[in-house]
Amino acid sequence: MTPALVLKTIIDDMRIVPRWNMFTAAKHRLASSLGTKPRLLAQLARKINIAVQQRIAENCSTNSATLELLALHASTDVRASVAQNESTKRSTVNRLATDVSSDVRYAMADNAHTSTKLLLALADDENPYVQDRAKRTQARLQAEETLGCLSKAA
Repeated sequence: MTPALVLKTIIDDMRIVPRWNMFTAAKHRLASSLGTKPRLLAQLARKINIAVQQRIAENCSTNSATLELLALHASTDVRASVAQNESTKRSTVNRLATDVSSDVRYAMADNAHTSTKLLLALADDENPYVQDRAKRTQARLQAEETLGCLSKAA
């Protein structure tokens, strides 16, 4: 028996990480890597693995067409990740601003890249947590802007 086969037998006997988990881990690394080509991310996004799809939705290398597809995902976590991605088209972000899940709207309210107009709308959201987060994000952006102006003046 070869050393590799012996090792595999020992691992199988110990019930450590099944083989498919190694492939899933590789998919996670690909989905999270900024160096992964958008075309490969689009292919991975069509596989049924919510955790990998969420990593793709978080990746700023993901193209807008793939993000639009993921914005329709059944998983709240995937849609929230799309909402926070800077590469997401404005039309997709606007659609997600009215998402049925308050978690998605909260993720948008927490994102400093959400437009001022959307932050104002989220400050009037039906969910008090979304309202509060949108107001805090607005305050933080205003403070950063003020500090930026002060540092330029000095």
